[in-house]
Amino acid sequence: MEIKEQLKQDEQLLVQVFKLEKFIKKYRIQLIVAAIILIVYMIGKTTYDYIKTQELIKTNNAFDELLANPNDKKALDIVKENKKLYELYLLREGKNLNAITSPELKEFAAYKLAMQKGDIKSLDNYLLNPEYKVLKDPVRVALIRAYLRKGNRKKALEIFKDMEPNSKFADIAKYLLHYGIAK
Repeated sequence: MEIKEQLKQDEQLLVQVFKLEKFIKKYRIQLIVAAIILIVYMIGKTTYDYIKTQELIKTNNAFDELLANPNDKKALDIVKENKKLYELYLLREGKNLNAITSPELKEFAAYKLAMQKGDIKSLDNYLLNPEYKVLKDPVRVALIRAYLRKGNRKKALEIFKDMEPNSKFADIAKYLLHYGIAK
């Protein structure tokens, strides 16, 4: 009984091998072309990834050089090739903040501009922008300080009420309001 089953299994295996051989003979050219395309794709992708990595390394090294020596024009030109890295450089240096278009950095640039101006209008505009979510509390502290400087304690209290109660900036704002510090 076992021998019959073993022979049946061997026979089925041979039938499958013959079917596979027939399939390979029938589609030989297509299989070779598919294998070549796959190999070329893998080589191309690997080469592309390598080139991109080398470009990133080059721009990152130039960025490091630029941070060490802001007058290095060659490094600046290399950094300009990578838009996001160049915008990060502009943000860090506080230069041409309006030129920053990257959504990741735009909020930080707007924050820096509002804080540099320090006037009520700029700070209010930052708070009213629904796209900006991260740095609202520090701007509120600056706005409270600006209103206290102008003697408008009521408006400063309204802004304080909008702050998150567990925020570290809420404590600072509370001290500003309590002591009336406006310098």
